[in-house]
Amino acid sequence: MTDSSGVHEGSPVAVILHERRGNWARQLRPRLQDLPVRWFETRSAADLTGAIDGLAAPVVVIDLGKDPAGPLEDLVGIIARESSARVLVIDPEAREGVKELARELGATHVVSGFAAPPEVAELIARWVTLAAVEIERAGWSRPLPVDPVKHPMEWIDGLIAEAGNALAPAQPDEPPPDDS
Repeated sequence: MTDSSGVHEGSPVAVILHERRGNWARQLRPRLQDLPVRWFETRSAADLTGAIDGLAAPVVVIDLGKDPAGPLEDLVGIIARESSARVLVIDPEAREGVKELARELGATHVVSGFAAPPEVAELIARWVTLAAVEIERAGWSRPLPVDPVKHPMEWIDGLIAEAGNALAPAQPDEPPPDDS
């Protein structure tokens, strides 16, 4: 089912921002606030692995920063774990050969040099729409916790629902005996 913006409703799409400083988080969150997105911000390979495990069709933004070696290794790890990931690699330093290398390693798209935040947001919005369709077709993705920053009432409602389920009486394994 789609909403008025053409985005599929249902499970939110995971958008993982893998960067050292959080610049892209500050640029993209406000621009994409109306999309069904669950944000993950990672700084290390371990954080990235934890965020991506079990997700169907994640969208990943990797900012290479000053030293591209580590983030490019992380790119290899993403592609090895989740082949359906859409990965945008941003090389703000426009280093020679990095764009081609990132593409060979599995990046979906690479921006070399200045990346205009509105253009990056537009690309991510298109990918979120495509990922939502893919998740709907696949029929699965690990459950994503609701982002308490974006939806505090949903977070509280989720806790209340969990507590209610915990208090529900246990169901017996066998049907009651027939008295006849």
